[in-house]
This record gives sequence, structure tokens and C-alpha cells, in this order.
Amino acid sequence: MRLFVAGATGATGSVFVPLAEKEHDLVLHVRPQSREKSPLGRDPRAAVLDLSDEAALTKAVAGCDAVLSFVGTMKKRFAAGDTYESSDVGSTTALVNAAKAASVPRFLLLSSYGAGGSGAYLKMKERCEHIVRDSGLRWTVFRPSMLVSPKDGPEGTHGKRPNIAGAGYLFGAIKALGFRGWADDTRPIPLEVLCRAFLAVLREPRDGEVLTGRELWKLGA
Repeated sequence: MRLFVAGATGATGSVFVPLAEKEHDLVLHVRPQSREKSPLGRDPRAAVLDLSDEAALTKAVAGCDAVLSFVGTMKKRFAAGDTYESSDVGSTTALVNAAKAASVPRFLLLSSYGAGGSGAYLKMKERCEHIVRDSGLRWTVFRPSMLVSPKDGPEGTHGKRPNIAGAGYLFGAIKALGFRGWADDTRPIPLEVLCRAFLAVLREPRDGEVLTGRELWKLGA
């Protein structure tokens, strides 16, 4: 399967790529600003472009079987000019439009647990989900809770995502009280588990589904 991986240089993409390349042909999206910061900028599979470049993006996704979006920003990057509107909503819109223009049938979106809840971040995630769900494409939305980078794994261009001290004990206790489903939805999830869940869904599609932690832990086991 040929995949266009948007956000390939980020924390999630840097874990996904070495796992996915064992079974898929990858087109790796690299922002021009990240080209010198990431080894993927020199990878022959790299598509170095801004997602706002409609023609270049449509050309890059052409021939792919699915678009995967790991694109996102954090508040600490707002000073560099990023916003939720441009980096998340704008990129999702651009990727969906390019997929439709190039007749790419599937779209897999990394969202967040609690999308649609209070706060600008969760409301933005809901907007991104609606863009994908209303696209007419075959879609799957992934809603993990806090993401955790491998201790000895690759580091994305925005750095690693640390775990919360004591999280294992806390969520273990919550499970013991009979709240296993809620605990799995909300506890921090290793990026390796999330990425294996993406690969599982590529093999056996879960079209039209929103997958939270309780499904992701099983799929990525």
C-alpha cells in the first residue's frame, strides 16, 4: 500500500515511519522549515512542501492509497507563527482537498481524546474531525489521550513527549476499581502502540469509526 504521511517528522511520524516502511511504500511529508532539522529531509521518499501549496500537495498524494495526518502544533510554537487555525484546521482542509482531487480513497486522522470538549485545543480537534467526516472519503479518526515517546526512540522536530510520573500506578488503581474502559481511554499511550493501531486499521479497515484508547490499546498490542 502506498501512504502519504503528513507530519512525518513529528513525534508520531518519527515512530510510525520505521514501523510502516516494513510493509508499505511511503511518501513522507516534510515542511521546508523542517528539512534541515530532520534526517527525513534528505530521504528520497520525502515530499518537501508546504501543505498550503495546493498543486504540489495534490501531485504528492497522487497514486496513494491513503493519506495519514499526524499534523499538529503546540502552544509553545505560537510565537513562531503557528496557530491552531493554520497548522491544524488549515492542514486538514488542504489534505482532504488534495486527497479528493487526486482520488485517494482513504483518510486516517490523528485527533485527541475529548475532541469537542472545552478549550480551544479540543474544539479545534473537533473541527478537524468534521472536515474529514464530511469529506466523502473513507475515514477513520483516532482519539488517543496523552502520547508518550519511546525512551530510546527517535525524536521528532518538536521534541519528545514525556510520560507522567506515577501514571501507571494511578490508572492501574482506576482499572482495579472497575473503570477499565475509561482508564484505557484516558491513560497515556505509547506512540509505538498508537502507530501499531494505525497499521492494524490499514490492514483491516475501520471505516467511519472514531477509535478511542480502549480500541487503540487492543489494536496496537
